[in-house]
Amino acid sequence: MEDKKMFSEACQKRIEQEYHDLMKQFPQMEAELAEGMKECDADVKLALKYLYSHMPLSDLGNYDCSVMKDFAEHGVNLWKEPLFKETLPEDLFLNYVLYHRVNSEGIEPCRAFFYQQLRERIQGMNMKEAALEANYWCAEEATYKSTDGRTLSAMGVYRNVFGRCGEESVFAVNVMRSIGIPARQVYVPWWSHCDDNHAWVEVWCDGEWYFLGACEPEAILNKGWFNNAASRAMMVHSRWFDTIMPEEDVVGTAGMVTLGNQIRRYAFSKNIKVTVKDENGTAVPKAKISFQVLNYGGLCEIAMVETDENGTAHLQTGYGDLWIEVYKDGKFAETLLTAKEEECTLTLGMKHTMEQWEDFDMNAPADAPMNKQQPTPDQKAEAAVKFQTAVEKRNRKCQALRFKEIEDFEKTHQDRKHLTEQFLSALSEKDLRDGNCEVLEEHYNDALCYCDDMPEELFVHYVMNPRIHNEMLKKWRGAIRAWFSEEDVVRFRQDPKQIWEYVQKTIQEKPEREHGILVTTPADCLKLGIGSMLSKKTLFVAIARTFGIPARLNPMDCAMEYWKDGAFAAVEEEKEKASAIRVFGSDESTTWTYYQNWSIAKECENGYQTLDLSDEKVEKEGLLIPAEPGTYRLITVNRLPNGNVFARKYLFETGTGEEKQVSLTMREADLSDMLENIEILPFNLKDEEGRGIEAAELTEGAKTVLFWLEEAKEPTEHILNELFDRKEEFRKYEDRLIFVIRNKKALKNPTIARCFETFPKASIYYDSFEENVSTLGRRMYVDPEKLPLIIVTDGSLNGIYATSGYNVGTGDMLLRILNAE
Repeated sequence: MEDKKMFSEACQKRIEQEYHDLMKQFPQMEAELAEGMKECDADVKLALKYLYSHMPLSDLGNYDCSVMKDFAEHGVNLWKEPLFKETLPEDLFLNYVLYHRVNSEGIEPCRAFFYQQLRERIQGMNMKEAALEANYWCAEEATYKSTDGRTLSAMGVYRNVFGRCGEESVFAVNVMRSIGIPARQVYVPWWSHCDDNHAWVEVWCDGEWYFLGACEPEAILNKGWFNNAASRAMMVHSRWFDTIMPEEDVVGTAGMVTLGNQIRRYAFSKNIKVTVKDENGTAVPKAKISFQVLNYGGLCEIAMVETDENGTAHLQTGYGDLWIEVYKDGKFAETLLTAKEEECTLTLGMKHTMEQWEDFDMNAPADAPMNKQQPTPDQKAEAAVKFQTAVEKRNRKCQALRFKEIEDFEKTHQDRKHLTEQFLSALSEKDLRDGNCEVLEEHYNDALCYCDDMPEELFVHYVMNPRIHNEMLKKWRGAIRAWFSEEDVVRFRQDPKQIWEYVQKTIQEKPEREHGILVTTPADCLKLGIGSMLSKKTLFVAIARTFGIPARLNPMDCAMEYWKDGAFAAVEEEKEKASAIRVFGSDESTTWTYYQNWSIAKECENGYQTLDLSDEKVEKEGLLIPAEPGTYRLITVNRLPNGNVFARKYLFETGTGEEKQVSLTMREADLSDMLENIEILPFNLKDEEGRGIEAAELTEGAKTVLFWLEEAKEPTEHILNELFDRKEEFRKYEDRLIFVIRNKKALKNPTIARCFETFPKASIYYDSFEENVSTLGRRMYVDPEKLPLIIVTDGSLNGIYATSGYNVGTGDMLLRILNAE
């Protein structure tokens, strides 16, 4: 039987031409790649050439050809011997089956391995069935855990069992691609209704795209806990690394990545039009428009679009408010576009209103789910059994988990036990989980010669430490030492700024061929001669540390700094912290939490850079922030339970040698602004005899408060104490209080027992807390992992307020709601 032809003639010609053009740009890589491909057959070579022609330059530098062969060889096998009868379009196969990268993860060979784990398991299934089954396998191998900003490889997630949503989806996408199902990560950059973001997976089956939650299996496609949340999204991105444009809605480009706009699949949306003019009324082309929502206490970008020759730009987005900023040639304009508006005109040349608080509201899209499909009762029951089996398998895997690389490293360095412990403590939990002993050895041993030159903490964190930012950890000290002469080292140690001068002179930037958040690791950056600005900053720190100069990227603003005269000094003059800002909390009743209800950002050439003060607190004496002279924007936010935000912004300038003092103020909200209107799907509770009772019966007729209580835990104790402290007021409504517990043992808890004695007309029901708490918590947009869960309904199965966990003042809020007409 004749081999299946690898792509059309036109496609082959395109790939060959693009690879030829790449090698003209990087002749220093041609011989190395030719050597890596010499044993490959023609089809694998073609697949490799496609990967190299469309990968970020950081991948070209960071990964050997042997790594890419796994993806190329397995992709060729899938093209020639597909597991499914459906014929895939070439562009879909290239981008969403063959392609090695999902987003910003580390890259390791994985496809052939995942294929072997799943091949027999999905035998005889169609694409939809296989996608669902593969997600159960994903759930057996990995689950959610909040981690740092570095994204593990798919194999890293598999080995370590845990990952945040961006890592779970990287893992699941690679698993889907390994069996020939086109898959991609989709991503809400920032929610409008709450402080967070989320990523999940789309799979292409039978000619159309479906979605699923990564490592969160369901009985059917197009179902996940995020269905309702996604209906309130303002933007849902997908990524495309090819040079030809995808045949779907496109937001724009970010470096070499084309951002697809998938909002129509998840939320009701509209097309907005923004026109930019200069002060003479002339259209301004190529102006960059930033569309933003409030998230984590500040304005966060969900899309960047450039105006056309008529000075206009369009965006398909959800029905919520957007903050819009435009910068060009040193001039700016900004406005708030409300959910009811579909177009606006901005005139460049606006002037800031300085040192004056300005109030503005940001309303999130209303809850309006588009994807309402539900599994049948039989499907649901079968899925519950399969999921429980997956959890049990995963738990056994967790119990057997060992981090042998770190264990081996510790054994090797028993002679310097204290220093070894300090070295490892400087690394993140994720670094310890996926650390490579050989890499750690190089950094540890190479830096030891500087151990006695400075205090231990300075040495460990800023000389010996291999971690600089969120880059992949690799060996680089030996390569850097070999790269520079002894004369270079003397110059660098005498004046560390000369390191940056060297980097600026020798390392080119090609942002149009980068994926902005990826870093070319230091040794590879030197070898390739190309790196993004972040890669170059990382290289500066690496060179400095290699030669015993304490250096870092300032965690507040990522500025390069080195140790000088007992303090960190900025490498670039304009980054010197030559002024200061002291922030006070004006209201003692408000707990000011950075990235929750306030943030501060510095104005830059094309917008604002939010400072990272996540580890800082506003104390009585104020929070002192070392700052560069310039213009700053302070924002405070009061996010309401319905997702809308009452915000304030305050702009000010700080000059050289000045300490600017500012006081935070919070906007208050009326009760009517805070309530929601969310339809709750039917659910059951059990009475004392174990009979199922429909929740709709319990909530019918008047406002009702349901409490899912966790006995003997402080958050539950706290709300019950608040009820007791105001028992006379709550007794007016005690027949509308419903307390839900797991079992009768909870009745023996003294605080719960006192509560039921105080409110004898309140109802007690029982629940396993497994499905209802999770489903209802997510439906009401509160944290389902935190108890007690409290929901207020309006006389039907319709939620108007919810909270979860420890929240001082909940009792007062409940009374306000119950007393309101």
